[in-house]
Amino acid sequence: MKTGHLLGITLTAAALLAVVAPAWADPPHHAQGKGPPIHAGGPHNREAPPPGWQKKAWRRGDRLPWGEVDRRYWVDDYAHYRLHAPGRGHRWVRQSDTEYLLVEIATGVIIDALHR
Repeated sequence: MKTGHLLGITLTAAALLAVVAPAWADPPHHAQGKGPPIHAGGPHNREAPPPGWQKKAWRRGDRLPWGEVDRRYWVDDYAHYRLHAPGRGHRWVRQSDTEYLLVEIATGVIIDALHR
């Protein structure tokens, strides 16, 4: 009887350790103060954004990627942003707090770019 009881306690303790053991693991590389993980593009420089994060200076005639022509970026309250009403088939798309693009929805071509 004591052997069965001891076995039960041992199995319970082993199961508990299996659940708690991951908490004893070392924190991730970047949480140890050693910089961002490798997949984050290496060390970050305060003077320049990481590769691929540079802001694009959009101009008339450029084609906006379809992901950025999405309805969630459309500006519907033109007066609030001091923009004129877009023509048929065109929409104002907000790129940042200071950049608004008038885009032809069918093609994604930029008709006008305002930087305020």
